[in-house]
Amino acid sequence: MAKTYVNKEGNLILEIREEPLSAWLTIKKTDFLIDENEILALIEEAGIKSGFDEAIDYICKHSLEKEFEVPFPIAMCNKKEVTSMLRYNFNPDLLSHPENGINISTLEKLKVFRSGDVVAEYSSNIFAQGGSIYDIFGNLLDANSVDTEQAKALAGDNIAYNVQNKQFSALVDGFPYLDENGCICLLDKVLLNGNEIPPETKVKCPINLIIEGSITYADIHCEADISVQGDIQFSTINCAKNMFIAGDIISSNRKGIIVWGNLECRSILNSYVLCLNNIHFTDKIENSTVVCDGEIIGDLNSSEICGGLTQAGESITVFQAGSYDRTKTEIEIALCPFYRNLLLLLTRELIHLKEDKELYATTIAELENRIEKYERALDEKLNQILKSEKQKPKIIKVQDVIRPPVVFRILKHSYEVNRQEKGLEFEEKD
Repeated sequence: MAKTYVNKEGNLILEIREEPLSAWLTIKKTDFLIDENEILALIEEAGIKSGFDEAIDYICKHSLEKEFEVPFPIAMCNKKEVTSMLRYNFNPDLLSHPENGINISTLEKLKVFRSGDVVAEYSSNIFAQGGSIYDIFGNLLDANSVDTEQAKALAGDNIAYNVQNKQFSALVDGFPYLDENGCICLLDKVLLNGNEIPPETKVKCPINLIIEGSITYADIHCEADISVQGDIQFSTINCAKNMFIAGDIISSNRKGIIVWGNLECRSILNSYVLCLNNIHFTDKIENSTVVCDGEIIGDLNSSEICGGLTQAGESITVFQAGSYDRTKTEIEIALCPFYRNLLLLLTRELIHLKEDKELYATTIAELENRIEKYERALDEKLNQILKSEKQKPKIIKVQDVIRPPVVFRILKHSYEVNRQEKGLEFEEKD
């Protein structure tokens, strides 16, 4: 229904029509003089800001005469539908059938999209369409013509389509790609073949990483979960979340394995492992430094801790303890051992880098910032512990044989086993 505006004398009538959106003025034939300011006042009252040139073109094209009692246009919107183009914010040619695995060189080229990021969108150049850019009220026209159902059908795995914004967005972190049907999908985990990772090659992965087989001399930094379906040997790994290893961690002690979530594995042998939360293992921790702020839990029927230093912040449970060749074994509950050992590791690295300050100036600055960050984290965690009224009881429990020498420590209290024993439960004392 058209909306009208009338001046005080009633001889000027401004009508807003909807299809097409336009403004028409009727001048009534009366004894009152026509005041241009009153016409401008009606235009302002109606909120008309654009479309005046389009109205003049319409009048000329149709040879209209401005006559009394006959409406004529003063503002018009000449909207033209434009076919929208689907624009990808990623290279659709990089990934093909990624569910079968990708190689390192491709991984390096991929751009990660975080949850909520726009992966693709429909767009058109309204300035090249030949019609009005604004409606008569000065609002920018949406000339995009998109088949909503077809657009929705293009949203594949981990992708959502926003009808209002005509955008495809990521539901999780990942790499976008087109499937065989042309649907926009998001890969939320990377599958690599361990045999295809070149030794000493730095692998950076911003999403979940699955490695088929074993890896040797690898250097991996992952911002999400890692799953290794074999063993890890002579490697450096920094995992921002959880890590699952089907096999063993072997001789990875240079920069070690750092896990910022939970760790599950079969055995840890001659390695350096730091874990923020909990560690679960089934077979053996042998001649290693293994540290976590949570619990270390071994299989109650088969696990062993033999030699080295094993530290936890809460509890340690294992089937047997102690080595067969009388190598000393230390099993300890300590305050915030993860951050303490991490700072020790980074400080040693910093001292080494400072032997050539000019060459490693940037790396030294970055490492110093990380050390400051972790020092603050350690202080915060210690304050939380000191302020906490109720804490889980700290306990070390060995189900079966203890082969000497083994030193058990819980904070400032210690217990040393110098001859073979069977079964032990060592609790925190007040």
